[in-house]
Amino acid sequence: MKCLLEPELSTVPPLWAQRKSRQRSSRLVLIVCTVVVLFSFFAIFSHYDEIVHPSSTPRPTWSPSKFEYQEAVKKPQAIPPIASPAFPPRPSPKPGKKFVDALGAPLTKPVGVPIIAVIFYGRRHRASVLECYLRKNLASQGGWLDQVIWAVNTKIPGDIVYAEEITKTAPEYKYLAISTPDEDETHYTQVWYDAFKDENAIYLKIDDDVVFAEDNAIPRLVTTLMKNPDALLVSSNVINNPALGWVHYHMGAVHPYMPETAPLTKHLASRDNGVWRPSDLPKRIEPPAQPFGVDEYRYMFGVDNDEDIPKHRWYPISDYHYLSKTPAAASQYDPFGNNLYFWPLAAQAHYSLLQNIEEKALDRYYMVHDIGKTKRGTPSVWRMTGTRLSINFMAIRGRDVFENRDTIARNDDEHTLTVDLPQYIDRSVLVETTSIVAHYSFGPQSSMPKTDLLERYHNYAREKVCPTGILEPESYWEYDDPPELSENEPQIEDQQLAEYPEMKSLLTKLEEDNKMTAAWEGNAE
Repeated sequence: MKCLLEPELSTVPPLWAQRKSRQRSSRLVLIVCTVVVLFSFFAIFSHYDEIVHPSSTPRPTWSPSKFEYQEAVKKPQAIPPIASPAFPPRPSPKPGKKFVDALGAPLTKPVGVPIIAVIFYGRRHRASVLECYLRKNLASQGGWLDQVIWAVNTKIPGDIVYAEEITKTAPEYKYLAISTPDEDETHYTQVWYDAFKDENAIYLKIDDDVVFAEDNAIPRLVTTLMKNPDALLVSSNVINNPALGWVHYHMGAVHPYMPETAPLTKHLASRDNGVWRPSDLPKRIEPPAQPFGVDEYRYMFGVDNDEDIPKHRWYPISDYHYLSKTPAAASQYDPFGNNLYFWPLAAQAHYSLLQNIEEKALDRYYMVHDIGKTKRGTPSVWRMTGTRLSINFMAIRGRDVFENRDTIARNDDEHTLTVDLPQYIDRSVLVETTSIVAHYSFGPQSSMPKTDLLERYHNYAREKVCPTGILEPESYWEYDDPPELSENEPQIEDQQLAEYPEMKSLLTKLEEDNKMTAAWEGNAE
């Protein structure tokens, strides 16, 4: 019997084997549990960000391909349009731009020194072109301007509205209504009290009818002021500046141009056709047989009064030797000379600038020294040495304004800043000749709007400088008359008023504008 039972008993494992089997089972269970715990932890961790911070983009409910899903994520949600916006959307901020001097060396913005532009503002139709250049030079767009103060010195309602609206479009823009003792009068010298507040800043004083500024104009201007502590102020090299017109003429920067005396409207530059290039103008082989004096150019058009001169363009003369018979030949190195009082000299200077811009030859305005040491010479400043200079576009330290504010504001500010004060405190007035800027017109040059130059500068800015800029104040105030060209009352269609409801309130201001202008001209009813 014992032998029969032995095989059966032999199938029962010994105790040590049973213990070993149980150990293997425990280890297996431990491994499985560990794997489950690790997997659960990994799953929770991988989706933690989505649990805590759900994605704003909903997951698609279908099973898209990788490409389709990426496109779904990138597609922005529709944003309802703003009804009747006053201005178009602004461009996104740009990274810092690279500015260079005339020899190509990089220019670095001074650290810890605010750079503030003060616009002596009063005319929106001209300032809209300037605004294009200002916006391009804002710090948020990679430029050097930390703030732009629109110092509003006008009682014209339409011009005030433009300044109010434009200053809402950029964080650096600031609207400043100039305070005056008499509410019925305005005086621009009050700006020196109201706008120039920071002693540590560098200020740029800019007229509202600056219509061109070369890309590096502001950095070069500021850099020259910083490098010359003895300078009270530094001016840009301004085209249509009475004291500099003679210099530009004799340096070869002015070209032979004459007016087209029988103009056709279809040939003129307009804000619709985009024309600005002088190379598109027909060249005249035979110039006028008998040129007139700069004070008699109205007779070339067959009229007796400047007011009757038709809207026209100027054309280049193919014979360069004729330059001595053009208006520029009457240039004088005199702040109160022909370059101030006679519009033909200004017109020729502007058309010449457009030619130099198109030919990429702005160095024709540079003044250089060390000829021979370098291939083209080293650009230099022009020292005014006591000669009065128009301050259309200049840089000055805040502390110099603060210390001499009363003297500047209570006298002829231009004469004080460029003649009297430099002599009294033994400081210099410089012109940075590589900082190229254009100033549209002075008061005596009242016939400048008879040319198509403002339209040409507008078109250049639209094409080359700020294609998304705000260049049409008339598009918002489209029923206001161009100030120099028409005296007709604006006509408003009911359908147009329905499309532009904001015009109703604005029309009231424009009616006041027209009445005020008529009163100033002595034509009040």
